[in-house]
Amino acid sequence: MDYKKYVFDLDYTLLIPDWSKEDDYFKRTIPLEEQEEFFKQKQPILNKYELDFPKYDFKTLSDFFKSYGFTVSEEVINGWMIHNGETIEDVVPDGVIELLEYLKSTGKEIIILTSWFSGTQIPRLKRTGLYDYIDGIVAGEDAMKPDLESFELAIGDTNKEDCIMIGDSIKSDKVGAENAGIDCYIVDKEHSMRYLLQMVMNIKEKPTCLVKRNNYK
Repeated sequence: MDYKKYVFDLDYTLLIPDWSKEDDYFKRTIPLEEQEEFFKQKQPILNKYELDFPKYDFKTLSDFFKSYGFTVSEEVINGWMIHNGETIEDVVPDGVIELLEYLKSTGKEIIILTSWFSGTQIPRLKRTGLYDYIDGIVAGEDAMKPDLESFELAIGDTNKEDCIMIGDSIKSDKVGAENAGIDCYIVDKEHSMRYLLQMVMNIKEKPTCLVKRNNYK
């Protein structure tokens, strides 16, 4: 594997998050009479938002929640991002630190491509010690996966054959990489970050876990 730029998804790839404290924030900020329905519908609403819009921004997201009858102001969304950035407890998967250290030591460029707000993601990267390895971040306020624009921003001026996407989602990471014309590596139970490290260091290879451009249909 001889790429110049490694584009990483964040959640469930470089970091395994614990979101359990998120709703503590909404219990303080959403009107009590709305909370039961809000907690039921929050994730489906976010999923729908990501289908309908090319990127996240506070006003559009606030208006979208309001269209479902929920009182979620721009200020509440900003506080949500800060709260999550401060309270999410992350586990760094086995092999991640060693992989990033190896890539940096060999002059590779490391980019984060995440569909969520940078106001949450950057504090998490800093708290877990991963931020120092990162050369850039493309976040949800720039563009969301799998839209082509998000991948083009991550690829930048680098030749596509010199880029690889590493993520856990077929829908967002593999499909987006396919549309952008770059290789990808999907993290799953068989293909871990530790295994990717071994591939990068040429300790062992298993071509079936690397989705090549010439296999795309």
